[in-house]
Amino acid sequence: MTNSNRSRLISRFCALILLATLAPAKAQMAKAAPPDAQAKRSPLLAALQVELERSLKTLGTLDPQAYFIGYTVTDTQRINVSGSNGALLNSDEAATAGWKFPFERAATVWIIPTKLVSARCRAAGQARRLPLDDDADVLRRAIWLETDKQYRVASQALIKIKTGKEVKVETAEGRAPDFSREQPHTYIGAPASIAVERKPWEEKVRAYTKSFRASTAIINSIVTFTAQAQNAYQVTSEGTQLQFGQIRYRLELFIQGKAPDGMDIDRYYNFDWVNPTDAPDDNAVYAAATTMRKELEGLVAAPINDPTVGPALLTGRAAAVFFP
Repeated sequence: MTNSNRSRLISRFCALILLATLAPAKAQMAKAAPPDAQAKRSPLLAALQVELERSLKTLGTLDPQAYFIGYTVTDTQRINVSGSNGALLNSDEAATAGWKFPFERAATVWIIPTKLVSARCRAAGQARRLPLDDDADVLRRAIWLETDKQYRVASQALIKIKTGKEVKVETAEGRAPDFSREQPHTYIGAPASIAVERKPWEEKVRAYTKSFRASTAIINSIVTFTAQAQNAYQVTSEGTQLQFGQIRYRLELFIQGKAPDGMDIDRYYNFDWVNPTDAPDDNAVYAAATTMRKELEGLVAAPINDPTVGPALLTGRAAAVFFP
């Protein structure tokens, strides 16, 4: 298989959490346990750790002092093959081979200053691009920019909380700790990667969707195969250092129909597995497709139920909808 066929689309998401306390406090770096000797540390993890230590030292001298800082970066390789009504819709792996050379690297940043801020002044995460290369200096600069920005957001949110405490009676919940100390954890695992021949799956999605054309009740069918390898890297000011990967596969079947009165009807089914040898065979897929087809045909032909009045027992969250 050529390098172009082995190319992978890799997205990098960087989750940054920066916590400021109501009372100034300087976090102490906890000692992490020895790394797993069976796997090699990523240079990205080392860059995150160095920048975390520098940021904590710097922000620890400001008012308010940083209480907790955590960085999480996620690399995702994804392969997609989808078809509709017997034809191929798309088949892509748009990046160079190898997890170290991603096609796209983006950062999602959010902040949780305190429990009250998370409830009243929650800041939505925004996608941020990160450098494509694992250049430590360039990565640290990008992380520093986001850390500085989110610290300023946390400081403003903290002012709102202090102002609210001055004009409101504090409840028992409000006096509860906003953040708990946790023991550090270290795990250095090998990076996950995938190598999937797309050609066989292209033929499969064509065949699976073509089988739905035998039913006049089905006006559209879509089958999608997705293979994903995800590597996560996390460091925190408590001493946690994590590096691990996982691989997931999914096959999704979706069909649409329309009742005589114009109501849209659809059915969905999916297969999930983590080991390539556990992929569903054609017999299992066609059996699921047959069940979906029969259900949709029955729903298309079924009359609309008349409204009924009767007793109902509601518990938990459902009860709150009717009885606030």
